Amino acid sequence: MKGVRFLLISIVLLGIFLRFYQLGITPPGLEWDEVAIGYDAYSILKTGRDQFGKFLPLTFRSLDDFKPPLYVYSAVPGIMLFGLNEFTARLPSALYGVGAVILVYFLIQEVFWDKPPKDRILLGLLSALFLAISPWHLQFSRAAFETNLSVTVTILAVFLFFRGIRLNNTKLFLSSALVFGIALFSYHSARIVTPIVLVSLLILLKNSLPQKKIIAFFLGIYAIFFILFIPIATSKDAQIRFIVTNALNINYYQDQAATTIYEDKQRGAGIVADIFLNRRFAIFNWDNVLTVTKNYFIHFSPEYLFVKGDAPLHHAPDFGIMYFFDSVFLVVGLIFYLLKYRNRQNLILLIWLLASPIPAAVTIQVPHSVRTEIMIPTIQIFSAMGLFVLYKFLRNESKWLTKFFVLIFCGILYFGMGTYLYHYYFYTNWKISDKWLYGRKEAVKYTEALKSHYDKVIVSLSVDMPLNFWLFYSKYSPSIYLAEGGTRSGGYADETNHFDKYEFKNFNYDLIKSSSERILLVGTQKDFPTDIKTLKTINYLDGTPGILIVEAGAMR
Repeated sequence: MKGVRFLLISIVLLGIFLRFYQLGITPPGLEWDEVAIGYDAYSILKTGRDQFGKFLPLTFRSLDDFKPPLYVYSAVPGIMLFGLNEFTARLPSALYGVGAVILVYFLIQEVFWDKPPKDRILLGLLSALFLAISPWHLQFSRAAFETNLSVTVTILAVFLFFRGIRLNNTKLFLSSALVFGIALFSYHSARIVTPIVLVSLLILLKNSLPQKKIIAFFLGIYAIFFILFIPIATSKDAQIRFIVTNALNINYYQDQAATTIYEDKQRGAGIVADIFLNRRFAIFNWDNVLTVTKNYFIHFSPEYLFVKGDAPLHHAPDFGIMYFFDSVFLVVGLIFYLLKYRNRQNLILLIWLLASPIPAAVTIQVPHSVRTEIMIPTIQIFSAMGLFVLYKFLRNESKWLTKFFVLIFCGILYFGMGTYLYHYYFYTNWKISDKWLYGRKEAVKYTEALKSHYDKVIVSLSVDMPLNFWLFYSKYSPSIYLAEGGTRSGGYADETNHFDKYEFKNFNYDLIKSSSERILLVGTQKDFPTDIKTLKTINYLDGTPGILIVEAGAMR
């Protein structure tokens, strides 16, 4: 057991190093969701209210998005201890990422409790290792992505469920209900996937469940969280988000159905048209079935997983979201699982994997690694199972062949990880610093140093939702900000937000350059004439111009 402990601790330490090394420095800038989360957590710490003035909300409005609360509240302790900065904004994600590496080992011990201890231990160690070094998991453990929290919370919930049943421990079993409930407030995808996982567990393990009284307590605990969640799920805000992100063309098909109903009624169809052409069911059509099916299966595309990835923020440049060697182990592991290892209790892993793309399948911008990150534990477990199978097969055939295989695997692992880390730490900074909105921090520092010389500072909306960047990096007092009115709208194009000397709106340089006021303008190249003389130009890390700072009005 000492050897197992040593290996597990070594894997966890590797996971810690990969998640905390240069955290807050690479990626080279916080993107807009990260600064919004960070400032909301700072505001909660200082005032108990978010930037809109809501007291301890269960959903955080952020521009035109509405965020689950778990990440924001998780960020509060770090900000309290270390202040508001890039590190503390990303700290919860890194900590939850490390937690997932630890938990996946113990999850294996429970899900495969009917297997030989040596097999469970080896598979658990390999699963923890694969998750510790996973490019997909590392990408979201090193930035303030709420989805990363949902991964850890889901692993913990399933682990507690299994362990509570195996040990006949009521406290652990009921704790699982608590964690499943918390998962509803971790990330949007978890609100669909974790209930599917929970129902599946109750069905699969029905013969092992405790007495009905305890089950009633379990469901009661979960129901409390679900009841709190219902107003959020049915709110106008949630409907707006779904309308914006769904791929089902709801408005088009409903309008089309309404037009058909009206025309048919004009021809004498009467109430029959309302019954059989109900616009509420208009989205259930063949086109949408094909769209959802395509969107679902594209998340298992080898090109997406191992070659290209999706959006630039979601993977290292020129690298997929998984290692190429994962493809071999994943296929072998899935085949072995389906043929030899699958049983009623560990079937939850397959259900978990297959349920994970469902939320993303009905949305635009697919494939989407953020909306499907909740599947990572299962993918890494099946990949680890592939290596586990090959190792066991060779060990039974030849010790020398086994040693050669281990040596080859270590070489592949070394070069695979090395290539990934090179792409991540070098190319992320050099190639896509613009995508990570590099330069906003520098712009805030510059305007903060000069603002006393100006009547106002106008920041163009072309600087990508600048309000939260200036609030975050200036560490503007939340109590003063809320006293001034706080954030007035969540709209991306809103032009009424302001604080201190700052105004956040689009401007016309030709109209404002002769103003009698002393004005400092912050914008991008499209906001100014090509021959403009700047006070400061902040370049992206590849040398291209990013943010321009210009004087206007009486100071010129």
